[in-house]
Parts: sequence; C-alpha cells; structure tokens
Amino acid sequence: MQQPREQYTPNMSFKTHKLKIASVEIQTALRNASESFSHFSILETGSSLIESPEVLDRYDFLCAGGSVKNFIYPIADSKAWYNLKSLWRSCPSWWFGILSYDLKNALEKSISSRHPSNLNFPEIVFFEPQWVVVSKKGVIQLHIHESLNYDSKDWWENILRRGKVTKVLDPGIEIIESWRENDYLERAERIKEWINLGDIYEANLCFPFKGKGNIDRMDVYQRLFSKTKASMAGYYQTPTATLISASPERYLCVRKESNETRIYSQPIKGTSPRGKNHADDIRHGNDLRNSKKERSENTMIVDIVRNDISRVAKERSVKVDRYLELRKLPTVFHLVSTVGGVLKDNLDWLNTIEATFPMGSMTGAPKIRAMERIDSQESGRRGWYSGALGYVAPNGECDFNVIIRSLMYESKTDKWISWAGSALTLDADPKKEWEEINLKMDAPKHVLNFNK
Repeated sequence: MQQPREQYTPNMSFKTHKLKIASVEIQTALRNASESFSHFSILETGSSLIESPEVLDRYDFLCAGGSVKNFIYPIADSKAWYNLKSLWRSCPSWWFGILSYDLKNALEKSISSRHPSNLNFPEIVFFEPQWVVVSKKGVIQLHIHESLNYDSKDWWENILRRGKVTKVLDPGIEIIESWRENDYLERAERIKEWINLGDIYEANLCFPFKGKGNIDRMDVYQRLFSKTKASMAGYYQTPTATLISASPERYLCVRKESNETRIYSQPIKGTSPRGKNHADDIRHGNDLRNSKKERSENTMIVDIVRNDISRVAKERSVKVDRYLELRKLPTVFHLVSTVGGVLKDNLDWLNTIEATFPMGSMTGAPKIRAMERIDSQESGRRGWYSGALGYVAPNGECDFNVIIRSLMYESKTDKWISWAGSALTLDADPKKEWEEINLKMDAPKHVLNFNK
C-alpha cells in the first residue's frame, strides 16, 4: 500500500494576487455568488471560531469556485482510487473534494458493504478550481488559474455581477429520524453483546435522518455555521449535490514544517451539553473531563489513530501531542486528542489517506472488525457521512475534516439527508447514547426547520 510516489512538480498554473478588500465584504460576495458556479466550496478552518485557538489551523478560511477539471467517481473502488492518485501526482494543484466513507471498501481489501450503493452522491468527488481565495491572519490572497486570463480586478467585478440568485423557495422543512428509539436500542444492545464477548471493544453505530424541500442551501450553511461555530465547518457544492458541514473534528492534515512533512489527526470522543449558566457550564465540563467512560472511549480511538499513522510515519516519531483536551463550542463540550508524526520520505498525502481512512472515531476498535459489525446493524451506506471534506494544496499540504453534524442535499429530488451516531463501549448506556445522538442533531434540525 505504501508505494513510493514519483517525484512531482507542483502545478504553477495559478497566479497569486493580494486583495485589499475587507474580509467580511469578500465572504458576503462569495456566498451570494455561490449558486452561479457549478462547483463551489468554503472551508472554515479558523482558530477564531473556538474559544481556544488551534495551532494546526493554516488559514482563517478558504473559498474555491469554478472548475478547470472535475474528478467524479460514482463508486469508490480500487480503480477509482488508483486513477485519483495518478491524476494528482501527475500534476499537483489545488484540489477541493470529498472522500466517501465507502472508500473503505477499496482501501481495506477484506471490507465490503451488504448495502447497495443507492445514494445519488458520488463516492469520490474533487475539482481543480478556477480560483482560490485564502485568508490568513487578515491577509487575503487570490489564486487565479491561468486559463481564466483574469486579473484580480476582473475577478472581483465578475463575483459582484453574479450576485445572489432570486428564486421561489419552500418554507423550513422537517428532518426526521429513520429509526425510532427502540430500533436503535435493539441494535445497540446487539453491539454490546459482541463487546461483552470480546469480539470488539468499541463501535460507532449510526443512522440517517431524512427530509424533503427546496430551501436556500447557502442560507442553511450560514445559519448552521452561526449556531455552531464549528472549527472544521465547510460547504461543498456540485451540480447534483451539496454538503453543508458543521464538523468540529479534524480527520487529517499534512504540514510542511522545516525540513520535514508532519501528519496530524485530532479524534473527538466525548460529548456533553454546555451549561445554562457559568457554574453549570463548569460542572458539565468537569464531568466530561473526569468521566471514566468518555476518557476510555477517547483513549481507544487515540490508540487506533497512533497505529494508523505509524504505518506511514518515521520510526519513533508518532506521539500524542495533546491528550483529552476539553474543547468548548457554543452548544457542546468535546474531549479532543492530537496525534502527530513525521511522514516517511517519498510518501505523500495520498499515502496518509490509505493508511488512516476511515477515521477511527467513526468506526471503533479493533477497526476492521468494528466496521464489519456496524455494517451488519446499520440500515444503509453512509455515503459522504463519516467521510472527509477538505482541500489539497499544490505543495502537498492538505486538511480534511470528519463529515459529522452535516446535511446533504440532492438537487434532483430536493431530498435532505443527515446522519448521527454515538460510540458504544462496555460501559455505554444505550438510552444515554440515544440522548447524545439527538443532542448532536439539534443544530441541523433547527436550521432546516427555522420557522418553528
């Protein structure tokens, strides 16, 4: 799997311009123009979005639009993955895209899914954009693909001309769970039986929520982002489908640091609601930090991530840089750990995906057996949920989130899909896990059914 990559030369087809326009003005104009582009993406990776700044954040935000090339694979099989690797390595460039959870079936040869692929979302989709806007510590750069023959003034005038599309839309819609509480409890207890037998130690059992209606996708994203301030939020639009993500979790980033390339992952396990007042808030945070169950869940996933990263990292370089940090978001607390390592020479971001995907926080332990068990209990393919959304830069740096707390929209049918789940361990109480799942869904439900 860890095949040495060919030496490559980054794509130099992008010309860089510095923009002297206020960040708020640029973001507003880009969001207004979003639906006029066939392919469009916003990635919010800014440290200002959370109470404790995150040192791994490379940018405040990125935005990309238009398409020079599309890389769309309805099924994430071995051929699709091979083609994707070959295309990027032959001409490294800015890429923005999504890796479906079902890529696992190509990367782990012993894994398959009993469910048919009946989702109308491609399992791998990337695009090379016509332009990229990058904000970093107040400095905004515009990278324009040479095929546009634009300068920065032309580009800005074009963005303003596009404006916001006026159309007739439905009022807010309701998205409801596909499982009732008893459905979940029955399956959760079955997983716990396997845990008791020692077959697995942890499994993340998930199920979908569904609704239908034609409402403004960018408006939904803005309201969801405003409500959650999720540190790895993102919006990804194609002609046929849109992803609206309020993810707080970083799956994988690759960074060039000095003379080495480093890999980082930040698994989240452990969730608690914020308190109603300051004293209550402190109590909730301390309860989460001191919870034996939540600490155990996080530790098991950290061990999985360490093992995964060690497959492509230099010997003795893998370390848990930060362990069981309490992260505050507007509506919840999370326990977050940071695992890092130094990438082996002659390997790249694609090798790190092969070694670590899908992320342990969305599968369980041991990883392969947990994936088999949850597939036997879940009612369909996860598709984009539990996959990854992110970007790749021409120099091989990348940053991908875990697609959770997210909404997926199918343009042809006006269908909305979301998923949610929770980790099950020996100490887990399925009824409390059901409550946690509904807590995670509060924000996505609210922004869709905003008239309530």
